Amino acid sequence: MNRILTLSFLFLTCISFAQEFEITPNGLKDKSNTDNGFLVIKASDKKTDELYKNAIKYVNEKYKNPEKVIKGKTENEYLRFETYVGQLTKVNNSGVKLDISATYTTELRFKDGKVRYEIIELDMTADNGGRNVYWKGSIWKGYPIFNKKDELRLEKTKTDLEKYFNAQVQIISDFLNEKKSEKDDW
Repeated sequence: MNRILTLSFLFLTCISFAQEFEITPNGLKDKSNTDNGFLVIKASDKKTDELYKNAIKYVNEKYKNPEKVIKGKTENEYLRFETYVGQLTKVNNSGVKLDISATYTTELRFKDGKVRYEIIELDMTADNGGRNVYWKGSIWKGYPIFNKKDELRLEKTKTDLEKYFNAQVQIISDFLNEKKSEKDDW
């Protein structure tokens, strides 16, 4: 019984400290504090310079042309890089499902034991040559996730985006904390 309580406490502690994004009518926000448009990734045993070096390694390993995706950097202070994702999600346009691709810029800021993770630019466009997906507004301008009254219109799109960005946070968190994957054990 004591063991079960301990495991339950550890599980709940992990959940309560998990950083996640949530899509709101005002954009991508910290789920636990929607005033913030960024998350803080904990890396308690890492110094600023280690975190910066691990972030550079991340970009070098994950991107085909790392020198082209890096849009700005100051050693041990910040790193900004751009990502393109084809067919990130779909929107329903009068019964027709349209693929949506995205280009976004991630900015990482470094301090001892933590990294600020923020999406500073995000452009989501229908692949059929068209209109953009955006947080809130009129359907006459594109594909808003929320209508003008802050009511959710595109639930699946919202869910897809949250899953994608939260998965990216987890991947970079693991990389910054140097957690090895099964592929690394060869």
